[in-house]
Amino acid sequence: MAKKYFLLGFLFLLAGCSAYGPEELDRLTKEDSDFKQMIIARDQMRAQMRSVKEDLLAKKQGMDAQIDKLRAEYDAYAKLQNQRIEKYQAAIDANRNFLKKEIEITEARLDSKRAELEGYSKTLSDVKRVLRESKGITFSPHEKQKWEEKILLLSEKIRPLKDEIEDLNLQNRLKKRKISFLH
Repeated sequence: MAKKYFLLGFLFLLAGCSAYGPEELDRLTKEDSDFKQMIIARDQMRAQMRSVKEDLLAKKQGMDAQIDKLRAEYDAYAKLQNQRIEKYQAAIDANRNFLKKEIEITEARLDSKRAELEGYSKTLSDVKRVLRESKGITFSPHEKQKWEEKILLLSEKIRPLKDEIEDLNLQNRLKKRKISFLH
């Protein structure tokens, strides 16, 4: 029979069931006042533990709310600042695009001036060649003077054109340098 009680007690232990209920606790606290004080202290400590946990949870929830508020404030502030940054960047981009457009206009003028220069240079070369290679053809002094005036006129047109092309090239180099500073 003792084996049966031992086996039954062992099974209760394995099952996690306590053989002692509230009646047993009542009986023990009535019999032993020191134990009763221990149980009262235990209950008070458990109440204190619950209170600490509730306080901790309330504190966490309060902090979480503050963090959420701060996060929302930061997000709103960051959005405004990013809009300002975008506005500033747009102004820089507009300046850079303005300079690029000016370069395109200057390039078109350069192409036109180069074509004009090439035409004058070819004509000048042709006129000089005609005068040089005019073997067997004699020019009257009046005709020769006319051809030389033409050479002089072409030379006078070429010189300022070369200067203008050089100036336009310089302007473009400067604008490209300015653009590099706007990146």
